[in-house]
Amino acid sequence: MSNAAFNFIGLLCLISPPFLAFFIWRNFLKSPIQQQKLDWKIVIHWISIVSISGLWVACLAAVLTIPCDVDRFGWECVAKWRTFSAAVVRLTPLFVLFGAIGRKGTRILSILWVFTINFNCLMIDMMA
Repeated sequence: MSNAAFNFIGLLCLISPPFLAFFIWRNFLKSPIQQQKLDWKIVIHWISIVSISGLWVACLAAVLTIPCDVDRFGWECVAKWRTFSAAVVRLTPLFVLFGAIGRKGTRILSILWVFTINFNCLMIDMMA
């Protein structure tokens, strides 16, 4: 029973980052604050959402470029992915902070997005 629940949570975290990204960017861009003059709060909100999006793009690029087939490439691919995954895990508190200082209406989804990205990295690391 617990194994099925873990598999369901893993599947949900695996497919959810693009959907979370869509809803976060949609809520961010449709907010009426965008039409105001540029001040420090708007800059921080933009830095927050762009940095979390950059984390997702970096993880997606790592998944596509780090080949991880131990039979063909040896254990070096596992070491590369483990190093990358460790860096993502160590930077998670910083990105959670970025999500928390984001625009109202995107904070909870941004923090959830960071945790799903982190879970995906750890899940791929465990499969390698």
